[in-house]
Amino acid sequence: MIYELMISSCYPDRYWFQYVSTGDDYYELLQCKKIQSNNPIVFKLEKKVSEKRLFSYDIYFSSGPVFISPRLANLLSSNQDFLHDVQLIDATITVNGCSYSGYKVLNILRLISCIDMNKSEYIPILESYPDGPMKFFEMVFKEDINEQFCMARSEESIGLIVISESLRQFFIKNKVKGID
Repeated sequence: MIYELMISSCYPDRYWFQYVSTGDDYYELLQCKKIQSNNPIVFKLEKKVSEKRLFSYDIYFSSGPVFISPRLANLLSSNQDFLHDVQLIDATITVNGCSYSGYKVLNILRLISCIDMNKSEYIPILESYPDGPMKFFEMVFKEDINEQFCMARSEESIGLIVISESLRQFFIKNKVKGID
């Protein structure tokens, strides 16, 4: 069984980070290829927030890529199956005027076909490009996915991140905060 990686319903709007381009374009992170860069990806939070509450989360959302806390990065760095599917790229965040390192951007390297297009309801985002990106009204996952993976992007909708049952259980066991 597979699951969509979704932001938690209790993730506060004020914790949405602004992605600051550092030369590594966000588009590159959607290509499912390793990126060679020495520059950390930078995120900024404009609003004043409680750092204690903010830092209690393990997964963060932004106007660009998803990134994770140093705690979760440390937990996942020993999971070879995960590291086969995801490259962890250094990230720096700015909160309340202070800079913090140790965060990691998830550069997902796997692309799998996982949406049952016959059972799903969708339309092309651009009528003139019917084979291009789709807007889904109802998404149904395939039931017969035999591919072994931890985390991947959907071939049918590149922005959609899916996880395996084993990774879901890992997140539950380690009380990962920020996703449903």
